Amino acid sequence: MVALEARDPDGAAALCATDVTIRLPGGDNELEGRDAARKLIRMAPAFRRLIREEVVEGSTVILKGLTRAPGLFTNFTTWTFETDGERITHLTFQWRPGN
Repeated sequence: MVALEARDPDGAAALCATDVTIRLPGGDNELEGRDAARKLIRMAPAFRRLIREEVVEGSTVILKGLTRAPGLFTNFTTWTFETDGERITHLTFQWRPGN
C-alpha cells in the first residue's frame, strides 16, 4: 500500500512473486507477473486511503477501508493479499461506491 500511494511501480513489483496474479474488480480482468504490478501502480489514480480493519489469517492479509481519489471517487475497498510468507502471490480488491 505504501508503494501504491508513493506511485512506486518498482517498489511494488519488488514485493511480489515473479508469477503474482492481480484480479481487478468488476469482471474477469486479471493481470499476471511483476510487470502487472508495475502496470497497476502506473494506472492507479492518486488517492488517499483510510484502513479501518486489518485481518491476518496465516499468510493472507485483508485490509478494509476507504479509498478516496479527490475529485474522482470514494469507495469502500477490500484488499486481499495472499503471500508465500515473503512475497505477494495473489492480490484481489473489491470496491463498493462510497458516494
